[in-house]
Amino acid sequence: MTVEAHIPDSRFGTAVATTGLQAHAVDFEAPRSPRPLRMAGDDRETGAAAVFSVCGSRGQLLPRFGAFTYDSPWLAGRTRCERCSWVVALTRGTVEQEIELYAGETTAEHGGDLLRQIFTSILADAPPEGGQAQVGHRSDLLAHAARHRPVLTVCEECGDAGCAATHGPGVDRCPHASSVCLECSFVAGSWAGEWEGTIAAECEVPSPCSTLVALAHHYGIPLPVSEGRDGG
Repeated sequence: MTVEAHIPDSRFGTAVATTGLQAHAVDFEAPRSPRPLRMAGDDRETGAAAVFSVCGSRGQLLPRFGAFTYDSPWLAGRTRCERCSWVVALTRGTVEQEIELYAGETTAEHGGDLLRQIFTSILADAPPEGGQAQVGHRSDLLAHAARHRPVLTVCEECGDAGCAATHGPGVDRCPHASSVCLECSFVAGSWAGEWEGTIAAECEVPSPCSTLVALAHHYGIPLPVSEGRDGG
């Protein structure tokens, strides 16, 4: 099958999951994969193509999705599949950018440094996948840690009006900021309307959660005194 797409000179294209909005990577060099071709003439779309992603999920490929890259405007508003993303990073050699993609979401004091150390330890310890763009022990363990990354939260007033308006001129960081694990916490779904994506008070799991704590203990990474909490 041949699918035209705006992805010249790129091995990995972007597909959207058939359920949900998660973005996956498609390897155009894999057997029976759609081939990226330059669009000719009128810049028209040729329709969606059903594909299997690097992680094995089924998705839809369209020309406008473009390449699976860090500067993709289409990926900016969607959640990347961590499994696909790490396979692409290991294949391309963009490991440092991949680490920053996740660890850069929060500050060092809220868990960013701990996550960086965990990623680095996994990369140094787990065996590589042989240079092929496929999931394996190392890529999936990195993805597992990435899914439990710390995410910085602010108070409701900051979320609505901004830090300066809430806490005074010149304040650019919420004094009540904390880090949580979205993977372990209970996050409201589409049934919540305008509150979709918010963390429910019944199950807000602080970061580092037990997954990151377990990885840190395994690799001998010391936890700051304030971070020895149990998560989900």
